[in-house]
Amino acid sequence: MIDKEPDVDRPAPLFFVSYAHTRSSHLIGTFFEDLSGHVQELIGRIPGDDPGFLDRSMAGGRRWAPELLRAVATCQVFIPLLSASLFESAWCGYEWYAFSRRQVLNRRSGRPDMETAIVPVIWVPHGTKSEPAVVGQIQRFSPSGLPEEVVKKYQLEGIYGLSFVDTNAYRAVVWKLAQRVVGLHLSHYVERAPIPDETQLRNAFTEESG
Repeated sequence: MIDKEPDVDRPAPLFFVSYAHTRSSHLIGTFFEDLSGHVQELIGRIPGDDPGFLDRSMAGGRRWAPELLRAVATCQVFIPLLSASLFESAWCGYEWYAFSRRQVLNRRSGRPDMETAIVPVIWVPHGTKSEPAVVGQIQRFSPSGLPEEVVKKYQLEGIYGLSFVDTNAYRAVVWKLAQRVVGLHLSHYVERAPIPDETQLRNAFTEESG
């Protein structure tokens, strides 16, 4: 059993949101704040200690700021917001690659199991044909414990669409996602990796096998 986390200091973000910068990025900011608030309430992190990380830089030249590199090497849960734009983003592919190289341990056994600590969330429906191979290998998030009609709306509209067509469903799905993030953190531990050298990163979306 893992009793402590000696290689992750307290300010490390619990989760990392990976997304493609588009004109709707401000809506991702709202989603991030909603999710962060729920996670903070559920896990009781120290006030002022950010529960999550979101890269708010729009300039490509600033993508690999030190705080982003550190966050992807220390966060415990990786949340890619699935969309066609995400799959076309080399930066998002690099983020996925960096996180997926870290070892995930079951807290009870202290050994790896089938968990990846990657929680793909439908942001915009895109169709599985457009998914890179590495994405199709991981089960995407599905909110449990909600009415079937709400789950179907999420699958049909994505988080982005729900924020327009059904705000109650949006709130319920984000709450369930927060529970999934915290539950995963309590059951598994992702070992810290050395801060990645950006010149060694590869695009997971263009790799033959993630």
